[in-house]
Amino acid sequence: MENKSLHPEVESFICSLRRLEAILSIHEGNFWNERVRKVREIAEKSDGYSVEMFLGFFGGMGSLNDLVLNAPMPINSEFDAERRRAYIFAQALK
Repeated sequence: MENKSLHPEVESFICSLRRLEAILSIHEGNFWNERVRKVREIAEKSDGYSVEMFLGFFGGMGSLNDLVLNAPMPINSEFDAERRRAYIFAQALK
């Protein structure tokens, strides 16, 4: 769902979340994929809670930053890079 009225930084955050969803849907299952999807849907409504929610996925045992996919190293590297990119976008929007 493209919303032309969204700020470019919000659009970048949403695009990064979509890429995370795509990777997670293939290599992880539903747990994190559903959470990232929910954040994206909230962000698409230009709701700042999406940033707070996403940043809440980091820190502590079992958090998103602890996740290693059951996939080849290049996929994990791609996932790690996208996860970092989304985190940076979220921090900038905070």
